[in-house]
This record gives sequence, structure tokens and C-alpha cells, in this order.
Amino acid sequence: MKTTGFVTFEQFHQRKDIGSSRIRAHWLIKYMEEAELFMQGKMYDTVIFQKAYWKEAAKEFKCKKILDICDPDWLDGAEIVSFCKYMDAITVPTEALKKELGNMTDKPIHVIMDRIDFETIKEQKKHEGDAKSVAWFGYIGNAERVLEPALMKLKKLGLKLRVISDGNFITNECEIENIKWDIKTVNEEIQKSDFLLLPEVKSGKYIYKSQNKTHQGWALGMPVAKTAEDLERFINGEERQKEATKNYEWMKENCDVRKSVEELREVIKSL
Repeated sequence: MKTTGFVTFEQFHQRKDIGSSRIRAHWLIKYMEEAELFMQGKMYDTVIFQKAYWKEAAKEFKCKKILDICDPDWLDGAEIVSFCKYMDAITVPTEALKKELGNMTDKPIHVIMDRIDFETIKEQKKHEGDAKSVAWFGYIGNAERVLEPALMKLKKLGLKLRVISDGNFITNECEIENIKWDIKTVNEEIQKSDFLLLPEVKSGKYIYKSQNKTHQGWALGMPVAKTAEDLERFINGEERQKEATKNYEWMKENCDVRKSVEELREVIKSL
């Protein structure tokens, strides 16, 4: 059997609990029997560099090489153009990333969307009654830019904001509760609220972002408010349940991570 090794962002930077490594490496490896986390000194037929710009290895490895990139890392100084010279293909989660990277390299670029390992989802949230709280989750560095425009609306609607993050978000604009993000409890903490608040930002690096947080919410049976109109609509329990049921059905059909495994295998086969 041909083998595939993932060099993850977590490995390369000696970090833990990184969302991109979980979504775009660990979850795929779980259902891809020919794949594993990269082991130093082992020979692979394919190596996937998941946001890991290990140029020495990229130069030396004689196997198939794929760069998986889910953020505009060139904006943070990553030498994308020179690294891509050593790659056979690139995989990305969004069309916006594919379009931008197409201006930097002539290597084939494939969109493999961020999907969900449904075995990590215990149950779907059931909705009834008027909403009392909304949740936002993510890195605290993104919170102010994303949440600030919605705070006055939350106060007007009488909704408590629960921020699940690696740090505390401070505001006097509305009632707020900060919860420490933990991989073991994040889904449970999300479901303690009535729905999610994930406002869309359509500028800067945010235009390249995938919908992975929205998909996580939908898989958990949580409606996701992106606009002021959504905030008002999801106050109603029946409306929330209708939204949750519709989106979960779509998720099961389109967003099982096993589909990403199939698509990655096709990319590897094409090289």
C-alpha cells in the first residue's frame, strides 16, 4: 500500500490543539488507513505539508509533495512562491485562496473544503422558547474585529454573549461571559447557548476564511447568526429548530470528513 505522511503545523511549530491541523490532517488520517503523522526517517510515497513550510525537506524529498494551505500565510511573511516550486500540487479549503494562489504559482490547486468528523458530535441541540444567550468561539485576537459591530444589537435584544476562547473579551456594551476554550468541552459549551453568532467580515484576511466554524455549529444543531436580521429571527425557538434541522441535513450530505479523504486520494492519484 502506498503511504502518505502529514507534516502538520502542530508538529512543525511544536504547538497543540491547532484547529487547522485537527480539521485538515488529524481527522483525515483517522479515516485514511494509508496515512499517518509524518515520522522522521520514514520513506513516504506522498508527503503533505499542512501549513508547514519546511523548505529543507521540500527540496530533498523525492516523493509526491502537496502543500495544504488554509490561510493567506503570505501576508505574515511566508515564502509561498519559493516553497511552491518544490510542490507537485496545492490543496486549499476555499475558492478565494485558490484564485489568489493561482497568481503566485502554476502548480495545480485543488479545493478540498473543511469538513467535520461526525464521531466528535455526540448529539444535536434541541430548541424551544425564546433565546437568552448567543455564543462566539475562536482565537481571542479575532474577537474585537468580528464582535464589536454586534454588541449594541445584543444589548437591545437582551441576549447574553458567551465568548469561548483562549483569552477574555472585555466589553461594557452587553452582558458577557468568558469561557476557556478546551477541545474536550468546546462542543458542550457551544450548545449551552441558544445559537451561534459568527458575523461575516468581508475584508482583509477574512475573505480567504473557510466556513469551518459555521459547519461545526450546524453539526451541533446550532443556528448561526451572521446578520442583524438573523439575530432577531433566532430569538424564536421554532425558527431556531427549523434552521438547525435544515442545516444538519445539508451537513450530513456534504460535510463528512470522509468525503475530504476521497478527494485527497483523487488529488494524489492525479500526480
